[in-house]
Amino acid sequence: MKNKLLFLTFVIAYIPSYFFGTVERMNLALITIRSTRLDFVALYYTTAINFLILAYCLHYREGINSKVTKFILIITSLDFIHLFLFAKQGYGMSKIGIALIIYLILEWKSIIKYLKKTLKKWQTSNFL
Repeated sequence: MKNKLLFLTFVIAYIPSYFFGTVERMNLALITIRSTRLDFVALYYTTAINFLILAYCLHYREGINSKVTKFILIITSLDFIHLFLFAKQGYGMSKIGIALIIYLILEWKSIIKYLKKTLKKWQTSNFL
């Protein structure tokens, strides 16, 4: 469950990009009147939700797979490089593909070990 929550942070992080360039304004809070563009409202709230998820996963660490955290570290590193070099313009979704390729390169030994184990299991099982 926690691993799925961690992956959900990436989906949530891309929500503000759908509102980029909008001119509509929305009140940011229920009590205080502060009108802000819709893309900034989405940015503020998605950032707050992501911090809640990360704080929850840091506080309750049981059940979090280290491979998931390695993949998240790769994506966030690419995200920082994308911000530093291109100001987050373009190439947004390609970061996930690049992160997947980097992850597969780093974890190739465990992937081959898993494939060998699965193949051996299939060979020894009786299908009839």
